Amino acid sequence: MRALTIVQRRLASEAYAWIAAACVVAVAAPAFAGGGVVLPPTAQAKGYSLSEAAAATAYFNEGPRTRDTVPAGFPFQILYVPSDGDLTFDVRTGTMFYVPLVYSDNTDSASWPFPDVTDPEAVSDYYFDPDQLGAEVLEVVVDGHVTSLTREYAVGAVTPGLPSGGDTYTVVAAYLAPLSKGTHSVTIRVLLSGAFLGGGEFAFETTYTVNVH
Repeated sequence: MRALTIVQRRLASEAYAWIAAACVVAVAAPAFAGGGVVLPPTAQAKGYSLSEAAAATAYFNEGPRTRDTVPAGFPFQILYVPSDGDLTFDVRTGTMFYVPLVYSDNTDSASWPFPDVTDPEAVSDYYFDPDQLGAEVLEVVVDGHVTSLTREYAVGAVTPGLPSGGDTYTVVAAYLAPLSKGTHSVTIRVLLSGAFLGGGEFAFETTYTVNVH
């Protein structure tokens, strides 16, 4: 069975002590002095819905993810694990961010049923239904402030010609408002434990450093 394709292939082998804390955080991110608030899933940031951002970034997410292959004209800093492993990003004041947590394309249908990407409810079920991927933790943590992403952050897009050979794509992702000047940390956390994983768990945690000038 092929493993779930993810934006970062970093599997956590340690105990997930942060899961207990995740149960008590609020879904909505507070407004805090450092900026970086997670925008609502319905936000049309810079004219892009989350579904449109998925279509614009799918090939990049599945490709080598080098700094010179970022989609031309995409008006956000994507937070991702580049091929060189450098998790530090230097940006200008006012920069907005696109943060993909986990993705899957229809080549995963070899292992489990893949949803109709034009059906938002089916895409949400794919990630959140315990009988499917069963997300328990999907979090964005900005300078210690935790936002748990809800079903509405799971979106799909038709994406012909992906490097994997797939042509439809789903992702759980969010936009971040600009951060204030200085150095910030942005962490993403994922834990999936649904029936599609055959009784196992899939989890990782990745932290980015963002320097705003």
